[in-house]
Order: sequence, then structure tokens, then C-alpha cells
Amino acid sequence: MQKTIFLLLIAFFAASAPVRAVTFDPSVRYSRLVIDASLYHFHANTSKVAGFARYDADGNLLAESESNRGFDYVPGLVAKAVLEAVDLYQDSTFAAPWFYSIRAYGDRYAGNSHSGGSLDDLNACKMYFGLADLTASGAKFADASRCSSYKTAQSKALAGLEDHHKGCSITTETSVGFCGADTYVGGWWHKSNYKNEMWCDGQYMGPALLAQLLAEGYTFQSLSADESWSLVAKQFTMTWSKLWDSEKQLLWHAFTATPAATQTSGWADQDAASPHYGVSAEYWGRAAGWYFLALVDVLELMPAAHPDYAVLRSCLNSIAGGLAVRQDAGSGCWCQLLQYGNGTVPEGCTKANYLESSATAIFTAAYLKGQRLGLFDDDWSKVAKKAYQGMVEQFLVTKTGADDDNPYSLVDCCASAGLSSDRDGTAAYYLDGIDTKHITNYTEGKVLGAFILAAVEYERAYMPLVPDAPESDCQCLSVTLIPNE
Repeated sequence: MQKTIFLLLIAFFAASAPVRAVTFDPSVRYSRLVIDASLYHFHANTSKVAGFARYDADGNLLAESESNRGFDYVPGLVAKAVLEAVDLYQDSTFAAPWFYSIRAYGDRYAGNSHSGGSLDDLNACKMYFGLADLTASGAKFADASRCSSYKTAQSKALAGLEDHHKGCSITTETSVGFCGADTYVGGWWHKSNYKNEMWCDGQYMGPALLAQLLAEGYTFQSLSADESWSLVAKQFTMTWSKLWDSEKQLLWHAFTATPAATQTSGWADQDAASPHYGVSAEYWGRAAGWYFLALVDVLELMPAAHPDYAVLRSCLNSIAGGLAVRQDAGSGCWCQLLQYGNGTVPEGCTKANYLESSATAIFTAAYLKGQRLGLFDDDWSKVAKKAYQGMVEQFLVTKTGADDDNPYSLVDCCASAGLSSDRDGTAAYYLDGIDTKHITNYTEGKVLGAFILAAVEYERAYMPLVPDAPESDCQCLSVTLIPNE
């Protein structure tokens, strides 16, 4: 009996142990800290098993991957982000194990055919650009056979996108029925089971992937390079025309060209006389983040002489201005729902709006990268630096009593969000919903990938490269005790 009570007490104190909020240190390379902490064990939504295999600096396998996710949006995003860190730190020994972990994941699926039907999953193909670059002749991890395999994987990604374009696009009949014109013909559905729906998040998954393929010399079979770039731009101009709220300077999450359909009637505006017809009700942070970063990624690669370049750049600058106004003054972060302040309980909700980590990290990455590339009309460096510091101090924690043994965790991430017949897109859905779970005690892959992207951009801009920096260069020892939620 006494032993049982003792064990229960241990469990209680472990579960209620305080988390330790990290105090920002400008000398710490947070990309390295977070990758080392979480690469081999992180969650995908609420699934615990999404980590990569562990290797040493010589490429020797130390532990098999725990993941059962397959070729998937979440590990694919983390893989892409880690490869950007590898590219930056490739001359440092500490980056080699990261490369071998991602290489093993990429090798497993390089021979797969990637059909259309899910822009989310096609997005994972982006890792093959980084893998091909790092294994090319003369590159740090040169490997002719693997590089060829990764190039083949890129061509299969192109085939998957072309398949999606042919089978999952808004038709002339649908567009005319929606708005009386062919305005939305060729708009890519987010997924095959979300017919005629275009989501903000999908612009990062689909057209931004096509932009990378075009930059490598690929084109759709029936289109020239210039026409293919026009197709990329069209996905943005179509979504912009429906989703940009010029009054609030924010993007709604999604729209559908068939508002009366059973799948969408619960969330899409049914007023055919309204410019908001077919559009969802709220401004979800992560969706806006993917749209923002997608524009940065596309404009990095798009020929500046293309007639749509200036159009997309104008959209980018409008988003940057609108989001800057919504940045939380105290923390430098952004909320789950962008039109409400932190701690606000919107009408119809039981839970309060909160500072959300994945959206904050994506916005931070987009501001930093856009600033680096000279894409903004205004100087957003102060916004970006404040956001980066806030991202670290608000969401990066050390703790005991968690459900995994990672020394650090990234918390306050929204697990997932979508729109369907039973997901109405109201504020209550994003704050009270089951699938939109507010994660407070483990690292989810979407914030992990986004955090790495932001950290790499910050380190590229503001921290000189120091090959094989000492361990202290990535350790954060300054912490503040805060109670568990």
C-alpha cells in the first residue's frame, strides 16, 4: 500500500512539474538546439510517432525511425526545413547526422509515384530539391546515384501536380455556375475530397512546389515555361480575389465554387449577392502563414520580367502590412485567430484566443526571408526580430513530466484545422474543436518545421557562420519557471 502511494506521488509531481520558459539569447543557434532535441521524436497532429532515424556524423545508423506516417505532409515539411539547416551548416560536423536522417527518409520514397489528389502530401516532395542539391557533383554529400534518384523523384512530383491539375481543378461549368464567368477555371482543389475548394494553405503546397520545379527546368507537358508560371500566378490571383479582406487586411481561410454542396454548405457563405459568397468565416493564422511564405518562395524563383510578378509582389506587401498590425505588442507573436486579441473569447466560444506557435513561426520565416530577398516595399526587420525573439520565449520550453523525453518542446500549436460538413469554420471551431486541439505539452511537426525555417533565416541574416561551434553555442541555460497549464 505504501509503495503504491509513493508511486502515485511520483507520478503526480512528475506530471505537475513546472515547464521552464527559455529566455532569448542572441548567441544561441536555435535551429541546432531544436533539431537535436526533436528530429528523432516529434508528433504529427496527435500521433506520437513521426521522428526520423538517428545517424552519426559518418552516416552509421544508430536507431531506426519510429515513424509510421509514410510519405506525409508533416514529416515532409520537417525534412525540407532540416535540409535548409544542413545547407547553411554543411561545413559543420554537427549537421551531418541531420542530413543522413533525412536522406534515409527521402531514399525510402524516392521511387514512389506521387499522384494528385492531395496538395498537402505533394508538398513533401519539396525535400527532393534539397537532397539533390546536397548530393550533386562537387556538393558536400556528393552521390551521383542518389542525386539521379532525387531528380527522378522531382519529375514524379511534376507528374503528380499535373495529375492534380487535370483531375482536381475547377471546371468552366462550375466557375460559370458560381460567378457567371470563367474566372476560377483551373483553380486547384485542396484535396480530391474537397471538391472545388481552394484553401490558403494549399498555395504553399501546390503552386509553390510547381515554382520550384519550374526553376529546375520542368514544365507541364502542354505548357511552355511562361505559361506554367502563369498557372502558378493564377492560383494566387484566384484565391486573392476571394480571400483577401481589404478592410481588415487579412486572408480568410478558404472558399468554394459550389457553396450549396453538402460538403460546404455548413461553412461557406450562402449569400450569392455578397462578395463573400462561398467564403469561410474566419482568419486562421496558419493558413495565412502558408500563403504568405508561399508568395515569398514563389517570388524568389519567378522571373521578375513575368507580367504576374508585380501582381504577386503587391499581394505579398499587402499581407506583410496587414499582419504587422496584428502582431501582439507584448510578445511579438500572433494568435490562432488573427482578428481577435490574445485572451479574447469570441462570441459563441468557450475558450479564449491564444498565441499560436506554428503561425508565428511561419510569419517570422516569411518576414525574414522576404526581407533578405528585398521583396518588401517597407522595412519589416523590427517586426521580424521581435517575432523571432517572441517565438523563442513564448513557445520553446524545457520541462519534466512530459509525454516524451525531449529536453525541449515547442508548445501552443494548433494540431490541425480544416473545413467540411462537420467543421463549420466558426471561431468556436478553431478554438473549441477537437481536431483543432491546442497542444501544450509536446512538439508537433508543423511548428517544428516552421520554427526551423524561421531560425535558419534569422541565423543566415544575423549570426556569422562558425564551423563546428562548441556545444555551448546551441545550449540555452537561461530559463524561467512557469506553471503547467
